[in-house]
Amino acid sequence: MTAATENAAPNIPAEEEKVEKAEVKAEANGSTEAKAEVKAEEKAEVKAQVKAEEKAEVKAEVKAEVKAEVIDTTNVEVDPGVAARIMKQLEYYFGDKNLPQDRFMLREITLDQGWIPLLTMLNFKRLANICSDKAKIAKALEQSGSKLLELNEEKNKLRRNPDKPLPRDNEETKTIANNKTVYVKGLPLTWDMDKAEEFFAGHGKTCYVKLRKNQDTKFKGSIFAEFVDQADADKFLAAKESLKIDDKALIVMGRNDYFKSKNQTMKDEKNQKREEQLADTKPAVIENVEYEKGRVILLSGLEDLDTTREAMKDLFEGTGLAWVTYNKGDKEAFIRFDKSAQEALDKVMVEGKFVLTERELSPVVLVDDAEEQYWRQAAQEKAEFFKKSRKRKAEGRGGRGGRGRGQKRQRY
Repeated sequence: MTAATENAAPNIPAEEEKVEKAEVKAEANGSTEAKAEVKAEEKAEVKAQVKAEEKAEVKAEVKAEVKAEVIDTTNVEVDPGVAARIMKQLEYYFGDKNLPQDRFMLREITLDQGWIPLLTMLNFKRLANICSDKAKIAKALEQSGSKLLELNEEKNKLRRNPDKPLPRDNEETKTIANNKTVYVKGLPLTWDMDKAEEFFAGHGKTCYVKLRKNQDTKFKGSIFAEFVDQADADKFLAAKESLKIDDKALIVMGRNDYFKSKNQTMKDEKNQKREEQLADTKPAVIENVEYEKGRVILLSGLEDLDTTREAMKDLFEGTGLAWVTYNKGDKEAFIRFDKSAQEALDKVMVEGKFVLTERELSPVVLVDDAEEQYWRQAAQEKAEFFKKSRKRKAEGRGGRGGRGRGQKRQRY
């Protein structure tokens, strides 16, 4: 018998050989899936890497372009009006109100000791619409004498003056800002930011103007504006009686007064709604009531009878009983049926007698005025019940089923 060598195939039973082949095949399939997964991951990594490299290249390109750029403003001229608008917009971007909440600006000022390239600033559409010429923007900055902004030596970057740090965000600074902010309502719906700034320019320097818009992002005719100086805000508010647009008086007030008024209006509306819910506390008066005749019986003589509403329901079970009006200790009870009360009464009579809780009584089927009075009273009590339920709801009370604790529910 020859021994098997490393290259010789061992003797394997047929079934075991099949199993082995199946396992090899499965392993091969698994290997294919794994390869595909690895390939997909590698492809995604390559794409991400390429994208990151491209982004880095663009940034590097911009950085290199800015670094190499030196803007010459020697023979540059800027219209004074345009220069004023450029400076107003730039000071807004770097101002106390916008800068702390502008993510893009906050990120950019951390990259180069606060300096931001003029090329980057032109990403702001409003500034670009005013002027897209970097040389003119640099010239406007150079001539402005701004204490808030400064231009670098190459005149291709600007930053907020390090000597003008952002104010601390605390209650004191909020109070100061709020006191300098005014609210104006009644402005033409066609106004844009340019018209708004033009309007306020005649009353002092503003650091913040906000056009209030509705859900459809359309101007709703009101504005919040913060003046740089408290004196200008006070002067503007003092002249509110004379402020008009197209001969129409404007509603003008301080920001604090506006929110006090708004809160009071909301409170008044809430109180009015509550009063409406609580209104008409007089008993309901039912003028007309519709009903089917012959549906109610009256049981009298119950004042000393130890009976219950449940006993009445048990007695009339299966007769079309609809409602029982009775509380323990009452002298009488009203029992209403879906159909004829007389037929129901006949079904429970024993040898011509009506017996409830071992006492013979003389039930009467209501007719004429007595019947109408019953239905009118039932309708009135029902209306009063629902009115009380609404009142408890408005007052923030009313437990289960709209009833306060310990309140007895009436049955109609």
